[in-house]
Amino acid sequence: SSLQGGFQPELKQSPDSNSYSQPECPSSAWIPFGSSCYIFLQGTLDELDSIDDARKLCKDNASGADIISIKNKEENTFIQETFKNHWQGPDYISLGMFFDTDDNAFKWYDKSEMKFTNWIEEESNEELLNTCASMYTKSGGWKKISCEELHLTGTLCKTAFAYEKKYLPDKTALTTTLVIIFTIVVTVSAALFWFLYKRNISSVSGALCITHHSTAEMPYGDETVLIDEENEYTV
Repeated sequence: SSLQGGFQPELKQSPDSNSYSQPECPSSAWIPFGSSCYIFLQGTLDELDSIDDARKLCKDNASGADIISIKNKEENTFIQETFKNHWQGPDYISLGMFFDTDDNAFKWYDKSEMKFTNWIEEESNEELLNTCASMYTKSGGWKKISCEELHLTGTLCKTAFAYEKKYLPDKTALTTTLVIIFTIVVTVSAALFWFLYKRNISSVSGALCITHHSTAEMPYGDETVLIDEENEYTV
């Protein structure tokens, strides 16, 4: 399949500076909006026979990618405008949505929470078994359709940003932090060692002083006895 791309990603302003940084999409063919990247892959009916084929096409083009899910009106309008101004794809595209009969509710294949819908018309008492959805790219409106009748001539894929470079830690700052931590640890360890060493020296010195004092008193006592005995003999 051929890939429609070449649109230059918009620049996002960093919240903590006046400089601009470019979000990290899988390639320049992907268009960034909000916190996600988008690409329209043009295929043929022979290549895409089901919604599972469309999902596989997205997953094969980027890690974490899946068929489109839409979380709010702004994202829906962005997709509509991008089809008009850039992709210029078919009138209808398949949405990554299905009706879950167990929960009696529509759900996104990528497990996003269903917070927004934009149905062109609501039909009461309609049979929703095996029901999917498509978008009319001219108006951005959604239409319920049998999953077997999905428009699969092209697939709109979506993935989250891999990362933004401005959030990566600076190597110099990281090195400086490690040096400071190491210095603190060494200083504290040295101070503790010196304290224990001085306390040990003080204990040893005190013990030696007591021993020396006791030893010094013993000769004095013997000499006194001898002198007394000598004086007594003389008398």
